[in-house]
Amino acid sequence: MRPAARYAIGIGVPFLSVIPTVPLLGHLPVTVLGAPLALIWLFCCIPLTSLCLYICWHFGDRHRDNT
Repeated sequence: MRPAARYAIGIGVPFLSVIPTVPLLGHLPVTVLGAPLALIWLFCCIPLTSLCLYICWHFGDRHRDNT
């Protein structure tokens, strides 16, 4: 995997899923089981970030030597 693709997946996707969306979702009066939608979105971004980092490792750094 190219370094640019790893940066886009490992940094870009998590960044774009949190920074621009949470302020926009915070203004909505929508709640899910009594919790604001922005909070639910943040909790959903935790596994998304882990998945993005796993993809970067699996397709990019897994086959590198540790030395």
